[in-house]
Amino acid sequence: MMPGMTPQALCAIPPATSRRIIVTGCDHTYFHLVCELVASIRDHADTPIGVIDCGMTPEQAGRLQAQGIRIITPYIPDYAPGRAIRNRPSLAINISKLWLDQMLPEFDLIMWLDADTWVQDGRAMEQVFAAGESGTLAIVPEIGAKIANLLGVRWICPGWMQIRSFLYKNASRARLPFHIRKRIGAKPLLNAGVFCLHRNATIWPVLRRWQALILPRRGMAFTQDQLCMALAVYIDGQPVTFLDNGHNYLGPWLVDETTGQLANLFFPHPPVGIVHMASQRAMRGALENTMTIPTVQGRQVALNLRYAGMRQFQRNRSETA
Repeated sequence: MMPGMTPQALCAIPPATSRRIIVTGCDHTYFHLVCELVASIRDHADTPIGVIDCGMTPEQAGRLQAQGIRIITPYIPDYAPGRAIRNRPSLAINISKLWLDQMLPEFDLIMWLDADTWVQDGRAMEQVFAAGESGTLAIVPEIGAKIANLLGVRWICPGWMQIRSFLYKNASRARLPFHIRKRIGAKPLLNAGVFCLHRNATIWPVLRRWQALILPRRGMAFTQDQLCMALAVYIDGQPVTFLDNGHNYLGPWLVDETTGQLANLFFPHPPVGIVHMASQRAMRGALENTMTIPTVQGRQVALNLRYAGMRQFQRNRSETA
């Protein structure tokens, strides 16, 4: 078993406090990204940070602890697929997301940031916390500036098509009944890479009820968190507060040469708040891997979108100014 994989006992009646925390998770391969995420948070706030350990080395965990970061043991419910988690321990991160209120009983307001995110504008963090304060699920729906089909479909013949959205496909894999698939199939995905919830939010047990149904089914461990959130909101009517895409920005990428910051595609191109590098495997792996990105000023630059990559771009920009 990988380090940090021993399930912990949950607190039946957690004590109430008025504290907040930012939580992420990683194994040894994403450690460098978590270090950059921590640095980006610390640029803006001294909010407590916790990292769910799903395979870090002792040295890596020690480095985080030396910075005052809380190392958190994942929670793996009895119904979780044991073989899948043994083969891929990082799956326990997505599973644990739906148990954070029980895993962190001394905190009232919990923000989740995936390891492949980083904070460019500290105001975005404060807005995510504010959105979750009332007990609603604070999250970004994928209906922003992505240059892609809003809804995945497969055309069969003129006038006939098959729904191929993320939610429809995953609800089908989970063998959910058609009346549920129909209700969520055309809804926007709620991206679980960034969200915030109060510990007393009513959605927690609803999320876990769906997880207990879905998780034992083959191949659902990786995507079950987003599916559970969608089901709790769209089927059970749990309260939600939508934030705009700048709070969990997945692209298209644009950089403002005057500020050296990543900018939102939508005019007037404000700075992106929280950068999410999902699907950017090459850049996540090495800083020398870049992509050509247009600028607000109409030019193009080669950039690595990581926190460290953008810091290097800003240093180079200052030296040549």
